[in-house]
Parts: sequence; structure tokens; C-alpha cells
Amino acid sequence: MRSKNIGWAKFACLPFVALGAGVSAIVTFSPSYAQTVAGHAVGEDASKFVADQQVASSKPTAEYTILQLPSPNGIDVTATYQNGSKKIVQIEATRRLSQPGASGQFGKFEFGKTSLSEVRSLFGSKGLLFTGVAPAIAAPDGGVTIVSSYEVQGTKTIASFVSKISATSLRELKQRFGEDMYAHLEGVALLESTVISDIDYLKGARGNELVYDVDYAPIMWVNVISPAGVKRQISLSRISPSQLPVHRIYSGPINAPYFTDASARNFQTRISEGMASGPTFAGEYAVIQVGCGTGCSIAYVASVRTGEVSRIPIDDQAAHYLDLKYQIDSRLLVAQSARGAASKCHMQFLTMDEGEWTSLLEHDVGPTEACYNSIAQNLRN
Repeated sequence: MRSKNIGWAKFACLPFVALGAGVSAIVTFSPSYAQTVAGHAVGEDASKFVADQQVASSKPTAEYTILQLPSPNGIDVTATYQNGSKKIVQIEATRRLSQPGASGQFGKFEFGKTSLSEVRSLFGSKGLLFTGVAPAIAAPDGGVTIVSSYEVQGTKTIASFVSKISATSLRELKQRFGEDMYAHLEGVALLESTVISDIDYLKGARGNELVYDVDYAPIMWVNVISPAGVKRQISLSRISPSQLPVHRIYSGPINAPYFTDASARNFQTRISEGMASGPTFAGEYAVIQVGCGTGCSIAYVASVRTGEVSRIPIDDQAAHYLDLKYQIDSRLLVAQSARGAASKCHMQFLTMDEGEWTSLLEHDVGPTEACYNSIAQNLRN
């Protein structure tokens, strides 16, 4: 049963039961969208690791066995499996202290660089707690380890992001802020490990009762983003909203707009009205399309969370026969418009990532008249 949402209390000096290997999940998505850490997913058959001799060490207990897997790219990987079923229930990747900047195994996260503040800001809350398990522990070296856990939407998975503040940073905070030092931990605690776990496995170890932070929402799992500079050919048929999920859907108060695009100030009333209905795109954005003459329109997105308004980067400043396709739970936006000079109907596939637009693909549909059809019609043709 879901517990009442509460804000976190100050967690200094609280006892803590270590995560062990982290959090687990039973994978319900197709393999291409599965939650993975170091290339492995909860629910995999552990026997294949043993058969392929991919195990550095093995530590059996009465019900579970912990495997030390080969450690790629500056991280150490452990997997916990159930002895009876041989199914993996938990995978944890932990950075090696000598190699900061290794992939944090989620989106753009990096071990030793991504701060606790960045983790919690992305997900919109401090996460959930298992009652009886504190979110922080004093580390053997005098630092503090802090755990932020979230349910992964649509699965039986919990993802945990373990951050650490070093003893040196802790002493510096104490000198600067005294007893208020704990209010400043988030900015200096850095990502130490990432864990995915089956929720039933965690409940068996930590109890069924959960406590949720204010504004908590399950997250969308995002597998590691490919390194910059790696070019891929993207097929039109393979771009779909489900490939670009959002991390969470914002449900808080709607903030007043402020304008980073000067032209948007001409449409303040229209944009404010569009924001009042709440987000319709990428978890927190309202899409507003404003007419500018016969067949002409300009399109903006406005974050109902921050109030920031910006223009959708369509090739033409004022697009003709503009059609937009988007949805609340995806970062994909498709824009179709007529290019006057080229006498063509043009389609753009864009994604919004942390407030920045990226063009995935551009596609010429046909002559200008093709823009009389909707995007859905032209994609079927």
C-alpha cells in the first residue's frame, strides 16, 4: 500500500542499511527498451555468465548468489541472482575511484561528476524510502553515502542512484556552514553507483512499507546515451515516441511565463492561455501554435514547471501549413511544414533533452501540396 507523501527530514547521523548490490527489476519492455546496467538486465538467466566463464568471483548465500562480473570502462559490476530460478534480481555498477567520468549507466549521468542535486532535479524529488532504512550512511573513510531511489514506470523495477560526499568535502562544509551543512550536501555529493533491482527482492530485504517524498513520481528509465561524436544512420521507420521517453510527468503548480525569445512577447496572452491547460509534451511543456496570416503559424514550447518559453526550431521562421505531432510521455516532436523557396513539404524529427533541442532526422515528404495532409497521413503513405 502506498504511503502518504512526506518531505524528507534531515538525515545526519541516521543509521542505514547498505544497498548491497542496489535495486532490481523484472523487465517488461522489449529488449531494445529494457533497463540495463553495464549491458545486463534484471530477469536475465545468470547461468549464461557461469557457462561463458564471465564471473570474476561468486559469493553464495542460502537464497541468493552475488557474482562479480567483468568490469568494463572503469566500473565494477555485481549481479545478484536467486538460487532457485537462476534469475538476476539486482545489478549494480560502481565507479572505480581512480577513474571519474565513467558512464553512470543512465542517460548522461557520469560517475564522480554528476551531483546529487542534478539527479534529484532531473527526477523532481528525492525519491522513496523503505521504512527502517535511512537514506544516508557514514562511510568507512569518514564521508557520507546518500541513496535516491525511484520506481521505474511500467515495470517492477526500482532504480537507485548512490551518491557520496567525501570526508574532505564534508569537513569543508562544516567549516563554512556549521550545523546547516546538510542543506548543502546535494551540490557536492557525486554519483558513486547505479543499481536496478526487482521490487519484490527489495521488499523481502527491507519491508513492504514505502515512504514517498513530496512531488514524487515514477521515472522513465533511459539507457546510456551514445558517446558524442558517434554518428548513426537513423531510419524514418524506426523513430517512435516510445524510444524517447520522459523521466517524469510534471504535476505541480503552473508558473508564469518568461521569455527567452523576444518574438514570443508579442503573444503573451496566447502563450499564458496555452500553459494554463498544463503540459502536453515531454513531461512538462505546453506546445503553443500561433497564427501569423493565411496558412502561416509560429510554434513555441513553454515549460509549465519553470515558465521558460522558447521557439520550436522549425527551419522557416514563420512556417506554412504547419502540423505538429507530440505527446506528454515522450521527448519526440515531429514538425511538418511547407518550404516556400524549395516548393517542398518538409518533415523534421526533433527531441527535447534538458531544455535543448536536437534534430534527429529531416525528410522531404513531397511537393508543397503534400503538407495539406497531416503528419500521420504522410507517414502512412
